[in-house]
Amino acid sequence: MNDDFVAVGPATDLRSHATELRRRWETCFGLGRPRGVRSVIADSWTRMLGEGIEPDRLEPTRVLDEDGLAAAREACPLGTVLDDLRGCLGGLTEDAEHILVVGDAAGRLLWIEGHERVLDQARTIDFVPGMSWVESSAGTNAIGTALAIDHAVQIFSAEHFLTEQHPWWCSAAPIHDPMTGELVGVVDLSGPQRTAHPHSLWLVTAAAAMAEQSLRHRAEVAAARRAATDDRRSRSHPAAIPRDRGQLQLLTSHDPVFEVAGSGRCRLSPRHAEALALLALHPAGLTAEQLTVHLYGDDGNPVTTRALLSRLRESLGDLVDARPYRLAEGVTVDLQLVRRLLVAGEGRRALAMYPGPLLETSEVPAIRAAREEIDLAVRDVAMHGGPDELWCWLDTSSGQEDLAAVERFLRCASEDDPRRPLARSRKTAIQEAWHD
Repeated sequence: MNDDFVAVGPATDLRSHATELRRRWETCFGLGRPRGVRSVIADSWTRMLGEGIEPDRLEPTRVLDEDGLAAAREACPLGTVLDDLRGCLGGLTEDAEHILVVGDAAGRLLWIEGHERVLDQARTIDFVPGMSWVESSAGTNAIGTALAIDHAVQIFSAEHFLTEQHPWWCSAAPIHDPMTGELVGVVDLSGPQRTAHPHSLWLVTAAAAMAEQSLRHRAEVAAARRAATDDRRSRSHPAAIPRDRGQLQLLTSHDPVFEVAGSGRCRLSPRHAEALALLALHPAGLTAEQLTVHLYGDDGNPVTTRALLSRLRESLGDLVDARPYRLAEGVTVDLQLVRRLLVAGEGRRALAMYPGPLLETSEVPAIRAAREEIDLAVRDVAMHGGPDELWCWLDTSSGQEDLAAVERFLRCASEDDPRRPLARSRKTAIQEAWHD
């Protein structure tokens, strides 16, 4: 996560930082221009000031009455994934004194729940369902600013535009329709400033990815049902079965490999693995230009990408077809297998087949997003299972530091379960690391 979007670090003295931010806030609004704050905050304050909005003249606006709130909840796609968001973040609200907030694409607060004392405090600043929390209504805040910039962001203390929000921190991430890319809402964790932690931004980002995975699952199930109906109406001839070329193993904490059918294993370079992962995530294929943007950004050169694929073909044969680039028929990919099992409702089989995260060190945005998406989907299976499923998740590198999963395992496992001592040690280590 880019540091500009994170408000506090693990070693931040929260009280001193809040005092310094308040000094900078007073300086900014005394001079009429932002100085000495993160660029994401300066940009937001500049938007406020550019619209003639002043902190002492702005109050959050109620935009939904009781009937309107019910209608908005019914219309919001996030209502269908609310339980997934609760599963990802709900356990933290009590233990860490946070509240979970879900809003729609218009920045209207639809659901707020969590620690009762924090909910009471939220009511004093009109942080309640039915209110508009976009920047023009509630100033710089994680929900409104995340929607404005379409990016996850954490806001701490006097980085908020309004003084009544200064005792708070918040982390929010936008959620998109995975089929259309359309913004459909936002998920947020908030709490008193003394409970702020940098991990909260990762948590809401991961929860947003989980929600998008759930929305994708529902869309794919609906599409599969439509296809099955169409297939019953008009049967086609069965396709020829492609020959087995081998298996790509991309879900691993170690070096990714391609296991060539009947020939052995070939270790993949990081860039070759990323290119193959992107093609696995885009079964219809990618042009050289599209693959270049994914791998190298807007300044990349397609010539570099073509050379990369040429070297890949030289070392592994006809693994990739061209025009557009796509994986050849007969190539099995562990990522695709696990995702298909999840979509088919075979969660336990997917969990059993999940050896580790997708290219754990890759920073390619599409791969990072897919890694978070599948991690959260598999985690959800474990959290709804028993001790064996939970331990299967905890045994992966993605689940090693999952405090909620450890605690759930300890609640579910029998007293004579031999894994309990290790789970208790794991819980202690995670809690110590969290508070360091």
